Amino acid sequence: MFSKLFNLFRRCSKEDKCGRAETPSVQIKTSIVMSSSSSSYVSNARKLLKEATQLKKSKEYDAACEKLREAYEASDANELMVKERLRLPMYLQLAGKNDEGWKALNELNVEYVDVFSQAEIANQMRVFLQKEKQFKKAIMFSIWAIAKEIERDVQNVEGSIENTDKMAELRAEYDFLEDDDEKEIYGYTSNGNPITDYAYELFLSRLTEAKSIEGIHQRIEKDMKKAKLLELTQPLANDISAYFSQKSHYRLEEVRDIIDKHVNVV
Repeated sequence: MFSKLFNLFRRCSKEDKCGRAETPSVQIKTSIVMSSSSSSYVSNARKLLKEATQLKKSKEYDAACEKLREAYEASDANELMVKERLRLPMYLQLAGKNDEGWKALNELNVEYVDVFSQAEIANQMRVFLQKEKQFKKAIMFSIWAIAKEIERDVQNVEGSIENTDKMAELRAEYDFLEDDDEKEIYGYTSNGNPITDYAYELFLSRLTEAKSIEGIHQRIEKDMKKAKLLELTQPLANDISAYFSQKSHYRLEEVRDIIDKHVNVV
């Protein structure tokens, strides 16, 4: 079932695609479509999703999977977000098609390489493996999800800095724009412009927490307990924290190698 896992990851990360920030096209498309739609409008794709949900509730899992595939093929399927496409692997698992579900997860991982989608997909892989009672492998994806969240928030920080510099340029050109003199300052860009975006501080705080020993320990403790490896939580958190702090981009193979020092996950 898992023999082709790392080959799939290598294909999408040969030039660090899985770890590099890319434009979250799915999210952008969604916001544009929804903002131009009336509040009562429901797309055909989402109608099909609702039908799939009802079939799942009725435990008609095979039919639910087929209905999801119809939704993904609908003419307005570009409105759907990654989290909605992540339903199919989980429905396939419910239908007893575990290998097919895992393959679907990996295909999504290759297709949606923006940092926002990558974090969601990594976490769903963790959930999938836990439902399979593959608790040791789930630990690997619990940590991989943290890595993807770090890369997501690094991009968020960079975006906040970039927006600050762009606004500063506009203020210099158009003096009627609002000034930042009365706003709280959370940092400065390399150009010396004050960052007044509250989200900037939030992103930095999340990054600090995600890379810390304590933060990692808290995130993986339940997964380690399920794997009956609770006593290894602290040393693993120590090693992962060091890895996150020393590297700027992460690789699944490197995460696996760190975990393997403590327990064989493959």
